[in-house]
Amino acid sequence: ARKASKVRIGKSRLLPAASKENDRLTTNDGDVNMGRSGGKYHEHGNGKKPSYDARADMGSSDDDDSDDELDEGMNGFGNGGSLASLLKRIRHHSDAGASAEKKVSAESDAEEAESSEDDDSSDNGRNHSSKSLESDESEDEMEVAENIQMAGKGIGDDVIPKVEDPYEAHFSKPPLPQLDSLPNGHPKSSSSKHLQLTPLVANIRKVNTKNLLSSSTEVQMSGPLLDLWDQSFNSVNDCVKYSKPDEKTTKSTNGKDASPQQIQYLWRALALAPYQHIKQVLTRNWTSVNNEALTQRAKKDGNKMTAEGNVFSPLQMVLYPAVSRYADVLLTMENRQNRDEISQLLSMHVLDHVLTSRTRVQRHNRRIKELTASSESQTANADNSTDLLDEGDDRWRDQGYTRPKVLVLFPTRGTCWIFVKQMIRLLGDAAMVDNMDRFDEEYGPPAMSEDGSDDEEEDTARVRRKAILKQKGPEWNELFGDDVNDDDDFKLGMSLTPNVVKSAGKKRRNVAGNADNGSGASGVSVKLFAEFYRSDIILSSPIGLKMVTTKKDDDDEDEETPTDVDFLSSIDICLVTRSDVLLMQNWDHVNGVLDCLNQQPKQISDIDFSRVRNYFLEGQGAHWRQLILVSSFADPHILSTFRRHSKNVEGQLKIKKKIPSDKASICDVMVRVKQVFQRVTCQSVTEVGSSRLRYFSDHVLPKLMRLKQKHTLIYIQSYFDFVAVRNLLLKREVDFVSVTEYARISEVSRGRARFLQGRKDIMLYTGRAHFFLRHKIKGARHLIFFGLPEYPEFYPAVVNMLNEGLSDKVQEEEDDVSRMPMSSLALYSKFDAHQLERIVGTSHCDRLVRGEKTSYMFC
Repeated sequence: ARKASKVRIGKSRLLPAASKENDRLTTNDGDVNMGRSGGKYHEHGNGKKPSYDARADMGSSDDDDSDDELDEGMNGFGNGGSLASLLKRIRHHSDAGASAEKKVSAESDAEEAESSEDDDSSDNGRNHSSKSLESDESEDEMEVAENIQMAGKGIGDDVIPKVEDPYEAHFSKPPLPQLDSLPNGHPKSSSSKHLQLTPLVANIRKVNTKNLLSSSTEVQMSGPLLDLWDQSFNSVNDCVKYSKPDEKTTKSTNGKDASPQQIQYLWRALALAPYQHIKQVLTRNWTSVNNEALTQRAKKDGNKMTAEGNVFSPLQMVLYPAVSRYADVLLTMENRQNRDEISQLLSMHVLDHVLTSRTRVQRHNRRIKELTASSESQTANADNSTDLLDEGDDRWRDQGYTRPKVLVLFPTRGTCWIFVKQMIRLLGDAAMVDNMDRFDEEYGPPAMSEDGSDDEEEDTARVRRKAILKQKGPEWNELFGDDVNDDDDFKLGMSLTPNVVKSAGKKRRNVAGNADNGSGASGVSVKLFAEFYRSDIILSSPIGLKMVTTKKDDDDEDEETPTDVDFLSSIDICLVTRSDVLLMQNWDHVNGVLDCLNQQPKQISDIDFSRVRNYFLEGQGAHWRQLILVSSFADPHILSTFRRHSKNVEGQLKIKKKIPSDKASICDVMVRVKQVFQRVTCQSVTEVGSSRLRYFSDHVLPKLMRLKQKHTLIYIQSYFDFVAVRNLLLKREVDFVSVTEYARISEVSRGRARFLQGRKDIMLYTGRAHFFLRHKIKGARHLIFFGLPEYPEFYPAVVNMLNEGLSDKVQEEEDDVSRMPMSSLALYSKFDAHQLERIVGTSHCDRLVRGEKTSYMFC
């Protein structure tokens, strides 16, 4: 029986206090009272600021064991314990796996039914105080047993021990200290009076991924994440049995001298430990769904499978320790082969975070209702009544100012559609989706017209178009093909409600697309097209979100003023997918969206401050927000954005790929042409554009005009550089045509024809036009790169266009000047090292950037 609770008088309702022994919480299926249309505003009584307990119950709601049980059952990651116990248990096969599996299978239905019954209790007005208290511990035990059994699959049914929940470890951290509160003798106490918002993060350092990833892949860690690696590696030597008894290894802080067996066991343990706390509804389908997706991609690309029979693929095994612990992640090695496994892992992480957070809020809502009903039935003692928060108990602080927790940015509707489908597939039969037909219609593949006409001309045109689209490549067709939705202006709210009973009265479309007749089991209600303030996940493009958060100034049309951005004030996870595509669209929109995150809300009348986490109240939400940037390459704009907005207290993970010389894109050039790389001297990154234009104006353009060189294609990566070169050619009265992403189809066709026929000597071709349209320019014999392309495959693609469409007969009719040997010139600076590395390789890049000479030639 619970001790008598004491009543806390709030502004609009009674909130009773509870003793510290009451740490098992239950759920309420009602919506979270947050946002513009729900919630109450509460002030702390007597004007006192509440004190907070660092051991707040912030972990996964289905895995909530008592504090004593948690301490006894783990040799923790986040609490300073070593990884020795974990690695020993990985090596030890337990016979309890089969019995645990039988127990879980027998009791899982009862758990779901009980959970759903508790969720509906607030609507039905039933008193279930004692029942819910007894169900919490058994529910937690079943959840842990199921997670252990699921995690052991694929690694010889090894039993993984309990470890600290990453959700609880991260969101229960106290706010960062203020400089004003530091001792007088502290070196930073007199430097500034502002908050010390930047946590103490160790220097970033490379860690070992031997035999997991390719030797060209480099993994770097910093902060507490790096401390976890060092602590784990120091204990791995005593836990791994080697194939040779006399084998000896030297302990190293970065694992350089470790054996491949040590590294594999270490990464496996780091990945499977937090996997135990994944919600059961996700672990039930994760292995099958993940392997199925990877298998389909492998068969499509003709590669070997990477995760058959395992919980994670090697890349997922390296990513998940940082992702699950809410560290910031910068991944700049995405490609078509690993895109599915990256997206699957991130979608599972997003779902697990939302379901864990929503379940915790539901439990707290129900507990508050129980305590309120219990206090009303007793006589309150005014002399002994105290405020729950004033007692130093922080358990009720389980949310932010508003309900949205996750923001995911996509370049197109098609990529958003794929990501949502992955999330729903992970939920499996438990998902009950609203507005799925509307979502497929607005975000899915466009409906193809099948009129059944037998017109030969239409069939010929259709076949010709398919051939043209095939030439553009699979990457382009996945983004802009006829069977995908390439609209880049959209925004979508998505809400998730766990522990919902599948009633027979409500028939919704499940993940298989069939109507659910209602089995009475517990599921997850997914509502698409929800209002932002009632959504858990916001899926949007940068331009779509900018249209919502800004408006034109009446006085100055060029000025844009921010409007309502309060729904972005409590974002816990910000995921930026396909950053390379967003870079080609407009990266300023991404920076604008990130600037709006985790700001203090302007409207506070509908916020229940007694439920808001402490770091939000201190204005430090950005330091608990996880930022994940995924890109196919590293770019100065992407790196600058990550460096500016990555402030997480958990540290960072960076994964990049070095380019061997034999894998550089220049090796794909099939045309016999001398390729000259000319380094342009400049002192700062702000002078790159002007220095390159000056060199072109003084050294390149005069030669073109003197020789009257025809069939010259100038590839310009930036549109701003295109405007500068165009104005220069107009000023010099040079005859040229231009093909840009903004030109009309008729202008492009006319310009391409005149350039092929030799009626125009020069063509200006922008990089964004090649990215979005993939034109095959014919008639070029001389090529000038005014800046290197971002995508490495663009360089050989453009160089291979040389002499395309020029027959021998046409060449014989032209003069000797037009029949000069083909040439290729690329202008670059030391600040273009990232693009240069992808084109010529890492070793050659160092020489081209730091060498004494300024001209280099590849034949």
